Amino acid sequence: MQVLDFLTDATVVFFIANTLYVISYMLTSMFWLRLLAIIAAASTFPYFYFQLEPLWSALFWQACFLTVNLVNLLILLFSMRTTNFDEDEELAYELKFSTLKPWEVRPIFKYASRSSLDDEQLLLRDGESNESLILILEGSCKVLKDQAEVAVLGPGQFVGELSFLSGHPVSADVIAEKGTRLMSWDKKALAPLFKRQGLYESYFNSLCSLDVAGKLRAMTAGRTASAVFE
Repeated sequence: MQVLDFLTDATVVFFIANTLYVISYMLTSMFWLRLLAIIAAASTFPYFYFQLEPLWSALFWQACFLTVNLVNLLILLFSMRTTNFDEDEELAYELKFSTLKPWEVRPIFKYASRSSLDDEQLLLRDGESNESLILILEGSCKVLKDQAEVAVLGPGQFVGELSFLSGHPVSADVIAEKGTRLMSWDKKALAPLFKRQGLYESYFNSLCSLDVAGKLRAMTAGRTASAVFE
């Protein structure tokens, strides 16, 4: 009877379940987020059932939450079995996304576009809007402000991250040098991914912030190898 009283105590059960929910939302690993969300949903079942009358509506919705997370967890586990990258994806993973597991990066690459640019080809124009986040895979891009070169960006650096995040116009011309290869993400194309998995939006924002911070450090150190220009 004591065990039953413990399990049906609202404070204890909801404290445990909500703690697990909070922890799951703090995690960047989708696997552990899904797993903890399933455990949290399941942990509320005894409380809702062992009432004077079972709370069937609450049990139904908790079962729905559990099922959705369970299905997504199984899909995730299946996708973890094999993750093969092509040449561009392998390079992008090593340059920018190595903090994630390969299977976690697969949805990001699904929405990526690739391009190769000619020498002196204009990538971004000063004053124009920009809806793309661009990653340099190979080669380099010159940053021109009032026709003067203010920076050169190389592999592993983003181009257009501030205009991508803020929606403000680009504040300098960006011109590619010969042999430059890029991977880019359109903001509208990424919207379904961000809506379905909000952690990816947070991850992109974090990457952009780190990239900007690196450029600011370089400027503070008096180096011209990179600069904030978007």
